[in-house]
Amino acid sequence: MPDAPGTTDVTRPHPPLFGFDDLRHYEWLQWPMWVFDAERLGVCWANAAGVEFWRADSLQALLARDFSDASLATRSRLIASMQQHAAGKVLRESWTLYPMGQPMTTALLSRGIHLPDGRAAILFCSEPLAASYDADMLRGIEALQHIPVRVALYSLSTGEVVMRNPAAVAAFGPVVEPGPDEPLLALFVDPQQARSVLDKVRTGQGHAGESLLRTLKGPCWHAVDARSVRDPVGGHEMLLINARDISDLKAAHTALEHARDAAEAANRAKTSFLANMSHELRTPMNGVLGLTELVLASTLTDKQRHFLELAHGSAQALMQIINDLLDLSKIEADKLTLQPVEVSLRAALHQALAPLDVQAQQRGLRLAWQVADDVPATVLVDGLRWSQVLLNLAGNALKFTANGSVDVALSRESDTDGALRLACSVQDTGIGMTAEQLAIVFDPFTQADNSITRRYGGTGLGLAIARRLVNLMDGQLSVQSTPGVGSCFRFVVPVGLPAAA
Repeated sequence: MPDAPGTTDVTRPHPPLFGFDDLRHYEWLQWPMWVFDAERLGVCWANAAGVEFWRADSLQALLARDFSDASLATRSRLIASMQQHAAGKVLRESWTLYPMGQPMTTALLSRGIHLPDGRAAILFCSEPLAASYDADMLRGIEALQHIPVRVALYSLSTGEVVMRNPAAVAAFGPVVEPGPDEPLLALFVDPQQARSVLDKVRTGQGHAGESLLRTLKGPCWHAVDARSVRDPVGGHEMLLINARDISDLKAAHTALEHARDAAEAANRAKTSFLANMSHELRTPMNGVLGLTELVLASTLTDKQRHFLELAHGSAQALMQIINDLLDLSKIEADKLTLQPVEVSLRAALHQALAPLDVQAQQRGLRLAWQVADDVPATVLVDGLRWSQVLLNLAGNALKFTANGSVDVALSRESDTDGALRLACSVQDTGIGMTAEQLAIVFDPFTQADNSITRRYGGTGLGLAIARRLVNLMDGQLSVQSTPGVGSCFRFVVPVGLPAAA
C-alpha cells in the first residue's frame, strides 16, 4: 500500500527488529547500506558501497563523522520511521542526503535493527531510482517530510488514509490498516464536518477552515486546507489535507474574548449603576442648594452670609460634577434619548449665555454672540441638549481665556437632502492647544496636561459629553487651535422646521 508519494511500506513475516550480527550478510552487497543510530546521531556500520556513497575515505572515518547538525524535522522523521519499524514495517522513502555537503535525492529502504547494546536503530539501503521517478517530484516529497505542517493523503473514494508525513504521524499516530470506519471520519471530532469536506473535494472544490481534530494528546484546533490531488505513484485522485495546529492561538483568542466580555460586562454594570443613581444623587443635592438659597434670602450677619455663599458655591460645583458624571453614564448605557421640541433659537442662545456673560464681565472679558439673518426663528431640536453643548463649549472657552474675548456665532449651513443644518462656533483668545493636546481633547477624564488640571480645575468631562451629545444628534463637532492664540470649536447639527414654518 502506498505510504507516501514515492514511499512504500511493505509488511512481511519477519521479527520487528533483527540483530546487528546479521549485517555480515550485507558486507559485499553492491547496494549502499548503513546503520544509523537516531539517538546518538551517527553511523555505526556501513558496507563498502555505503562508505563510498557517503564519500568517506574509510569505514572508521564514516563512523567518526558527526551528524548532530541534523534539523529538528529530520530527527522527528527518523523517530516516526522507527515507530513504524517497531510495528514490523519496511519503508521505502525518498530522502535528500548530503554526503560531504553535496545534496543527493535518493530512494531508501529502511527497517529496524537491534544494536549490540539492545537499543533500536535504522538499517538503510539506497537503491537506484527508477527512470520513471522525477527528481523535482522527489524533492517536493522530501520537503513534505520535513515541514511542521501535518500533511495526510486519503483515498478520495473510500476515505482510507494512505500517507502521513512525520509531523502528522507525531500528532495523529502512524498509518494503520483500514478499520470498519473511514479514517477520515475518525480524524475529525465532528464526523459530519469530515463528510462535508470529503463531499466538497469530490465535487472538485477546495476546503479551508478551522476544525477540531483528534490527536494523540486529545482534541486540538487546526487550520485545515483540503483539496484534490493526483497520486504521483498510482495516478489516482486523492484527498490531500494540510493541518496546522492553532490550538494555542485559539486558546489565546478565547481568553481574550472572555476577558473582553468580562470587561464589557463590568463596564455596563458600572454605567448602568451610575445612570440609575440620577434621582438618588440629584435629589439631596437639590435640597442642599434650595435650603442654602432660602437661608441666604433671610436676615444674616455678614459672616454668616459669607459662609453660606461659600457652601452654596461648593454645592453648585459638586452638582455640576454629578450632572456631568450622570450624563456621561447615561450616554454610555444608551439610556439618554433625545426629545426634539420647538425651540426659539435666539431666546435659547441668550438664556444659555447670559449667566456666562456676568462671569465674563467680572473677569474683564468680552462675551459676544450673534445669529445670522437666514437662521429660522424656531426649529425642532432637543433644546436642552443643544443648549448643554453650547454651554459646555462657551464655559470651557471662558475658563481658558485670561485676556480678550469669546465670540459665539450661529449660522445656517447649506441644506442637504431637505435637511436644515445649524452651525454654532465658539471662538476664544485663550491659551490654545498643540496637535498632541488636540488628539486627546475629547477623551473623557482627560485634559491637555496635569498643569492645566492643577491651574484651572475641572473633571475633563465637558468636551467628552459635548461630542457624544452632538453625535447623538447626528452632528459633528470639530476644533481648530493654535498655542498662545486661541481655539475655535464648531458643531453642526441637523434640525427640523415646525409644520407652520
